[in-house]
Amino acid sequence: MWLFIALLGNAMLAVVAIIDKFILTKSVSKPIIFVFYSTIFVLPTFLLLPFGINMPNVWTDYVIFCLSGLCFAFGLWTLYIAIQESEVSHIGPLIGAVIPFFILFLSRIFLGERLGTYGLLAAGILIIGSLIISIDLSEKKRGWHSAMSWGILAGFLFAVSHVISKYAYDAYGFYSGFVLTKLPIGIFGGFLLMSSSVRALFSKKEKTVADKARGKKLFFLVVGDITLGVMGATLIQYATSIGSVTLVNALAGAQYAMLIILVALISKFFPKVLHETFTRKEIIQKTAAVAIISLGLVLLLIK
Repeated sequence: MWLFIALLGNAMLAVVAIIDKFILTKSVSKPIIFVFYSTIFVLPTFLLLPFGINMPNVWTDYVIFCLSGLCFAFGLWTLYIAIQESEVSHIGPLIGAVIPFFILFLSRIFLGERLGTYGLLAAGILIIGSLIISIDLSEKKRGWHSAMSWGILAGFLFAVSHVISKYAYDAYGFYSGFVLTKLPIGIFGGFLLMSSSVRALFSKKEKTVADKARGKKLFFLVVGDITLGVMGATLIQYATSIGSVTLVNALAGAQYAMLIILVALISKFFPKVLHETFTRKEIIQKTAAVAIISLGLVLLLIK
Protein backbone atom coordinates (compact mmCIF):
# COMPACT_ATOMS: atom_id res chain seq x y z
CA MET A 1 0.00 0.00 0.00
CA TRP A 2 2.82 2.40 0.84
CA LEU A 3 4.18 2.01 -2.69
CA PHE A 4 0.94 3.19 -4.34
CA ILE A 5 0.59 6.10 -1.88
CA ALA A 6 4.20 7.18 -2.48
CA LEU A 7 3.80 7.00 -6.26
CA LEU A 8 0.63 9.12 -6.13
CA GLY A 9 2.40 11.69 -3.96
CA ASN A 10 5.36 11.79 -6.34
CA ALA A 11 3.05 12.28 -9.34
CA MET A 12 1.61 15.37 -7.61
CA LEU A 13 5.08 16.68 -6.80
CA ALA A 14 6.17 16.25 -10.43
CA VAL A 15 3.42 18.70 -11.42
CA VAL A 16 4.41 20.99 -8.54
CA ALA A 17 8.05 21.09 -9.74
CA ILE A 18 6.94 22.39 -13.14
CA ILE A 19 4.69 25.05 -11.58
CA ASP A 20 7.58 26.03 -9.26
CA LYS A 21 9.87 26.60 -12.25
CA PHE A 22 7.20 28.67 -14.02
CA ILE A 23 6.61 30.86 -10.96
CA LEU A 24 10.32 31.35 -10.26
CA THR A 25 11.11 32.37 -13.86
CA LYS A 26 7.95 34.24 -14.84
CA SER A 27 6.51 35.78 -11.68
CA VAL A 28 8.65 35.61 -8.52
CA SER A 29 12.24 36.80 -8.87
CA LYS A 30 13.42 36.13 -5.29
CA PRO A 31 13.39 32.60 -3.82
CA ILE A 32 12.76 34.04 -0.31
CA ILE A 33 9.30 35.19 -1.44
CA PHE A 34 8.41 31.74 -2.71
CA VAL A 35 9.76 30.20 0.53
CA PHE A 36 7.42 32.54 2.43
CA TYR A 37 4.44 31.43 0.38
CA SER A 38 5.43 27.77 0.81
CA THR A 39 5.81 27.94 4.60
CA ILE A 40 3.36 30.51 5.98
CA PHE A 41 0.34 28.40 5.01
CA VAL A 42 1.63 25.66 7.34
CA LEU A 43 1.32 27.99 10.37
CA PRO A 44 -2.37 27.17 11.08
CA THR A 45 -1.14 23.69 12.02
CA PHE A 46 -0.87 25.02 15.59
CA LEU A 47 -4.70 24.95 15.72
CA LEU A 48 -4.45 21.14 15.78
CA LEU A 49 -2.40 21.08 19.00
CA PRO A 50 -5.41 20.81 21.38
CA PHE A 51 -6.89 17.89 19.42
CA GLY A 52 -5.31 14.63 20.52
CA ILE A 53 -1.62 15.44 20.01
CA ASN A 54 0.80 13.23 21.93
CA MET A 55 3.28 15.79 23.20
CA PRO A 56 6.98 14.83 23.48
CA ASN A 57 8.08 13.11 26.66
CA VAL A 58 11.56 14.70 26.73
CA TRP A 59 12.75 18.20 25.87
CA THR A 60 15.30 16.86 23.37
CA ASP A 61 12.44 15.73 21.13
CA TYR A 62 11.18 19.31 20.95
CA VAL A 63 14.65 20.36 19.78
CA ILE A 64 14.98 17.73 17.06
CA PHE A 65 11.41 18.34 15.82
CA CYS A 66 12.29 22.03 15.44
CA LEU A 67 15.44 20.92 13.62
CA SER A 68 13.30 18.86 11.24
CA GLY A 69 11.12 21.86 10.41
CA LEU A 70 14.07 24.22 9.97
CA CYS A 71 15.92 21.75 7.75
CA PHE A 72 12.82 21.38 5.58
CA ALA A 73 12.34 25.16 5.32
CA PHE A 74 15.97 25.84 4.43
CA GLY A 75 15.83 22.85 2.08
CA LEU A 76 13.00 24.61 0.23
CA TRP A 77 15.09 27.79 0.07
CA THR A 78 18.13 26.07 -1.42
CA LEU A 79 15.86 24.03 -3.72
CA TYR A 80 14.27 27.17 -5.18
CA ILE A 81 17.69 28.77 -5.67
CA ALA A 82 18.86 25.66 -7.53
CA ILE A 83 15.71 25.52 -9.69
CA GLN A 84 16.05 29.20 -10.54
CA GLU A 85 19.65 28.74 -11.67
CA SER A 86 19.16 25.53 -13.65
CA GLU A 87 16.66 23.51 -15.65
CA VAL A 88 14.12 21.71 -13.47
CA SER A 89 14.53 18.49 -15.47
CA HIS A 90 18.20 18.34 -14.39
CA ILE A 91 18.33 19.79 -10.89
CA GLY A 92 15.19 18.02 -9.68
CA PRO A 93 16.50 14.49 -10.34
CA LEU A 94 19.85 15.39 -8.76
CA ILE A 95 18.06 16.30 -5.53
CA GLY A 96 15.90 13.20 -5.89
CA ALA A 97 19.03 11.04 -6.00
CA VAL A 98 20.86 12.82 -3.18
CA ILE A 99 17.98 12.58 -0.67
CA PRO A 100 17.72 8.75 -0.49
CA PHE A 101 21.53 8.47 -0.64
CA PHE A 102 21.87 10.51 2.56
CA ILE A 103 18.81 8.86 4.11
CA LEU A 104 20.28 5.40 3.49
CA PHE A 105 23.13 6.22 5.88
CA LEU A 106 21.28 8.50 8.32
CA SER A 107 18.41 6.03 8.82
CA ARG A 108 20.87 3.21 9.43
CA ILE A 109 22.77 5.24 12.04
CA PHE A 110 19.89 6.94 13.86
CA LEU A 111 16.89 4.66 13.21
CA GLY A 112 18.59 1.29 12.89
CA GLU A 113 16.81 0.70 9.57
CA ARG A 114 18.18 -2.27 7.62
CA LEU A 115 17.08 -3.04 4.08
CA GLY A 116 17.05 -6.54 2.61
CA THR A 117 18.89 -7.48 -0.56
CA TYR A 118 16.01 -6.57 -2.88
CA GLY A 119 15.36 -3.34 -1.00
CA LEU A 120 18.99 -2.23 -1.23
CA LEU A 121 19.15 -3.19 -4.90
CA ALA A 122 15.90 -1.34 -5.69
CA ALA A 123 17.06 1.78 -3.80
CA GLY A 124 20.42 1.71 -5.59
CA ILE A 125 18.81 1.35 -9.02
CA LEU A 126 16.34 4.18 -8.35
CA ILE A 127 19.17 6.46 -7.16
CA ILE A 128 21.28 5.63 -10.23
CA GLY A 129 18.31 6.33 -12.50
CA SER A 130 17.82 9.75 -10.89
CA LEU A 131 21.53 10.55 -11.23
CA ILE A 132 21.51 9.64 -14.93
CA ILE A 133 18.57 11.99 -15.53
CA SER A 134 20.34 14.80 -13.65
CA ILE A 135 23.49 14.74 -15.83
CA ASP A 136 23.41 17.86 -18.01
CA LEU A 137 24.53 17.06 -21.56
CA SER A 138 23.56 20.47 -22.96
CA GLU A 139 26.16 23.02 -24.03
CA LYS A 140 24.85 25.70 -21.66
CA LYS A 141 25.82 24.20 -18.28
CA ARG A 142 28.07 21.25 -18.89
CA GLY A 143 30.13 20.15 -15.90
CA TRP A 144 29.83 21.31 -12.31
CA HIS A 145 27.94 24.53 -11.61
CA SER A 146 26.55 26.37 -8.59
CA ALA A 147 23.02 25.05 -8.99
CA MET A 148 24.33 21.52 -8.38
CA SER A 149 25.93 22.60 -5.09
CA TRP A 150 22.65 24.18 -3.98
CA GLY A 151 20.83 21.01 -5.05
CA ILE A 152 23.09 18.71 -3.01
CA LEU A 153 22.70 20.96 0.05
CA ALA A 154 18.92 20.89 -0.42
CA GLY A 155 19.01 17.10 -0.65
CA PHE A 156 20.97 16.80 2.60
CA LEU A 157 18.62 19.16 4.46
CA PHE A 158 15.55 17.28 3.23
CA ALA A 159 17.17 13.96 4.20
CA VAL A 160 17.74 15.13 7.79
CA SER A 161 14.13 16.37 7.96
CA HIS A 162 12.71 13.10 6.62
CA VAL A 163 14.72 10.90 8.99
CA ILE A 164 13.59 12.95 12.00
CA SER A 165 10.00 12.78 10.75
CA LYS A 166 10.23 8.98 10.53
CA TYR A 167 11.42 8.93 14.15
CA ALA A 168 8.47 11.14 15.14
CA TYR A 169 5.96 8.88 13.37
CA ASP A 170 7.38 5.76 15.04
CA ALA A 171 7.49 7.36 18.50
CA TYR A 172 4.28 9.43 18.56
CA GLY A 173 2.11 8.17 15.69
CA PHE A 174 1.56 9.73 12.27
CA TYR A 175 -0.90 12.47 13.30
CA SER A 176 1.12 13.76 16.27
CA GLY A 177 4.46 13.34 14.51
CA PHE A 178 3.22 15.18 11.42
CA VAL A 179 1.95 18.18 13.41
CA LEU A 180 5.00 18.40 15.67
CA THR A 181 7.54 18.28 12.83
CA LYS A 182 5.64 20.53 10.41
CA LEU A 183 4.59 23.29 12.83
CA PRO A 184 8.16 24.74 12.94
CA ILE A 185 7.94 25.18 9.15
CA GLY A 186 4.98 27.54 9.60
CA ILE A 187 6.75 29.40 12.41
CA PHE A 188 9.73 29.86 10.09
CA GLY A 189 7.36 31.39 7.52
CA GLY A 190 6.15 33.84 10.17
CA PHE A 191 9.74 34.93 10.90
CA LEU A 192 10.24 35.67 7.19
CA LEU A 193 7.91 38.66 7.66
CA MET A 194 11.01 40.37 9.07
CA SER A 195 12.41 40.45 5.51
CA SER A 196 11.82 43.70 3.62
CA SER A 197 11.29 41.71 0.42
CA VAL A 198 8.44 39.77 2.03
CA ARG A 199 6.91 42.82 3.73
CA ALA A 200 6.84 44.57 0.36
CA LEU A 201 4.19 42.06 -0.71
CA PHE A 202 1.77 43.74 1.69
CA SER A 203 2.58 47.37 0.83
CA LYS A 204 -0.35 49.61 -0.13
CA LYS A 205 1.36 51.34 -3.03
CA GLU A 206 -0.84 52.23 -6.00
CA LYS A 207 -1.19 49.48 -8.56
CA THR A 208 -2.56 49.54 -12.07
CA VAL A 209 -5.50 47.36 -13.08
CA ALA A 210 -3.09 45.14 -14.99
CA ASP A 211 -0.86 44.77 -11.91
CA LYS A 212 -3.84 43.83 -9.75
CA ALA A 213 -5.03 41.26 -12.29
CA ARG A 214 -1.52 39.82 -12.55
CA GLY A 215 -1.23 39.72 -8.76
CA LYS A 216 -4.55 37.90 -8.42
CA LYS A 217 -3.52 35.29 -11.01
CA LEU A 218 -0.19 34.81 -9.24
CA PHE A 219 -1.93 34.42 -5.88
CA PHE A 220 -4.26 31.68 -7.13
CA LEU A 221 -1.40 29.96 -8.97
CA VAL A 222 0.78 29.95 -5.85
CA VAL A 223 -2.08 28.78 -3.61
CA GLY A 224 -2.93 25.99 -6.08
CA ASP A 225 0.73 25.02 -6.30
CA ILE A 226 1.14 24.94 -2.52
CA THR A 227 -2.11 23.01 -2.04
CA LEU A 228 -1.03 20.35 -4.52
CA GLY A 229 2.44 20.30 -2.95
CA VAL A 230 1.01 19.83 0.56
CA MET A 231 -1.19 16.98 -0.66
CA GLY A 232 1.74 15.27 -2.39
CA ALA A 233 4.09 15.79 0.55
CA THR A 234 1.49 14.53 3.03
CA LEU A 235 0.98 11.34 1.01
CA ILE A 236 4.74 10.76 0.93
CA GLN A 237 5.02 11.45 4.67
CA TYR A 238 2.23 8.95 5.35
CA ALA A 239 3.95 6.39 3.12
CA THR A 240 7.13 7.05 5.13
CA SER A 241 5.27 6.37 8.38
CA ILE A 242 4.13 2.91 7.24
CA GLY A 243 7.07 1.95 5.01
CA SER A 244 10.83 2.33 4.69
CA VAL A 245 12.02 5.94 4.80
CA THR A 246 14.85 5.05 2.40
CA LEU A 247 12.70 3.29 -0.19
CA VAL A 248 9.91 5.88 -0.07
CA ASN A 249 12.37 8.66 -0.81
CA ALA A 250 14.18 6.58 -3.43
CA LEU A 251 10.86 6.60 -5.29
CA ALA A 252 11.60 10.24 -6.14
CA GLY A 253 13.19 8.63 -9.18
CA ALA A 254 9.67 7.80 -10.37
CA GLN A 255 8.67 11.41 -9.77
CA TYR A 256 11.43 12.66 -12.03
CA ALA A 257 10.67 10.09 -14.71
CA MET A 258 7.15 11.57 -14.76
CA LEU A 259 8.65 15.05 -14.66
CA ILE A 260 10.75 14.41 -17.76
CA ILE A 261 7.70 13.25 -19.71
CA LEU A 262 5.65 16.29 -18.60
CA VAL A 263 8.46 18.75 -19.41
CA ALA A 264 8.89 17.22 -22.88
CA LEU A 265 5.15 17.45 -23.59
CA ILE A 266 4.84 21.03 -22.32
CA SER A 267 7.98 22.15 -24.19
CA LYS A 268 6.51 20.76 -27.41
CA PHE A 269 2.90 21.90 -27.13
CA PHE A 270 3.08 24.90 -24.73
CA PRO A 271 6.58 26.41 -25.16
CA LYS A 272 5.48 29.80 -23.79
CA VAL A 273 4.69 28.19 -20.45
CA LEU A 274 7.93 26.20 -20.14
CA HIS A 275 10.55 25.41 -22.75
CA GLU A 276 13.49 23.06 -22.32
CA THR A 277 15.39 21.72 -25.31
CA PHE A 278 16.38 18.06 -25.60
CA THR A 279 19.25 17.01 -27.85
CA ARG A 280 19.51 13.51 -29.33
CA LYS A 281 22.01 12.59 -26.59
CA GLU A 282 19.66 13.85 -23.89
CA ILE A 283 16.71 11.90 -25.29
CA ILE A 284 18.78 8.68 -25.22
CA GLN A 285 20.03 9.54 -21.72
CA LYS A 286 16.58 10.19 -20.28
CA THR A 287 15.03 7.17 -21.97
CA ALA A 288 17.72 4.94 -20.45
CA ALA A 289 17.16 6.55 -17.03
CA VAL A 290 13.40 5.98 -17.20
CA ALA A 291 14.04 2.32 -18.10
CA ILE A 292 16.39 1.93 -15.11
CA ILE A 293 13.87 3.56 -12.76
CA SER A 294 11.17 1.23 -14.08
CA LEU A 295 13.42 -1.73 -13.21
CA GLY A 296 13.78 -0.36 -9.68
CA LEU A 297 9.99 -0.15 -9.36
CA VAL A 298 9.63 -3.74 -10.54
CA LEU A 299 12.08 -4.88 -7.85
CA LEU A 300 10.00 -3.07 -5.21
CA LEU A 301 6.86 -4.82 -6.41
CA ILE A 302 8.43 -8.27 -6.13
CA LYS A 303 10.34 -7.49 -2.91
